[in-house]
Amino acid sequence: MRAKSYGKINLSLDVISKRRDGYHNIKTIMQKISLYDEMEFIKIKRGFKFLSNVDELDNEDNLVYKAHNLLETYTGKKLPIEIHLKKNLPMASGLAGGTGNGALTLRALNKIYRLGISLEELCKESLKLGADFPYMLVGGTILAEGIGEKLEVIDDFCGQDLLIVNPGYGISTKKVYENLDIDNDRIDFDAIREALKTKNFFKLSKFLQNKMESSVFKNHPDLSDIKKKLKEFGGIPLMSGSGATMFAIFDDRVNLNKAYDYYKDLYKYTYMAKTVGGEDEL
Repeated sequence: MRAKSYGKINLSLDVISKRRDGYHNIKTIMQKISLYDEMEFIKIKRGFKFLSNVDELDNEDNLVYKAHNLLETYTGKKLPIEIHLKKNLPMASGLAGGTGNGALTLRALNKIYRLGISLEELCKESLKLGADFPYMLVGGTILAEGIGEKLEVIDDFCGQDLLIVNPGYGISTKKVYENLDIDNDRIDFDAIREALKTKNFFKLSKFLQNKMESSVFKNHPDLSDIKKKLKEFGGIPLMSGSGATMFAIFDDRVNLNKAYDYYKDLYKYTYMAKTVGGEDEL
């Protein structure tokens, strides 16, 4: 079974408070994008085999390994599988590539072994692996709250042109949260939802915000420079997740092409992409 494992962006991200369990309460709009890793799942007689074009992923900290172990524990069954992963997305980039790989592994095993686990059950169990798992299992245009487990489907924002720029290094989400200054100013998600629904790009440019940017930009001023330049090209720029990926929404393909031509020679991981639902992953 071959499948696509899409990345995601955050169409705004608010960090509201820190919880007693160490997690943070957030509010965010998440959207899958047309960039993806490639995965293949092969049913075998016994054991677990993992092959990837990135050697450092061949360890038990990999979320593909953890997803397989989680489902074996949850079902009480052995689920022998061979998994091939071609990693295209940059790692530790704020695109949830690793989480997407793990989420797709859960769905693939559920389908291959006809386990009959509902999407709701998978989402609940997957929280043991990470807060972004429920969204990466569901996809689409989603408002997420809590630690990311409370999901609300909102008006579709698929098919929108994007430029993705990654500077080629990763950023630790854990360290970003540890150094984050949480303020009392909340992002206006009602205004963002209305602007997404009506494709009002002027309003989007006013209301889209990522509360992690100020903390990340202190240590990585190059990301701030990328954001400013993307805006000069006519895009609506934002950092995705905890970085280091920057993206910009474009409603003019001429401006998109100009921005792409500028960045493609500066950064290896520069892509033109679109927002997608992700329903064709598996």
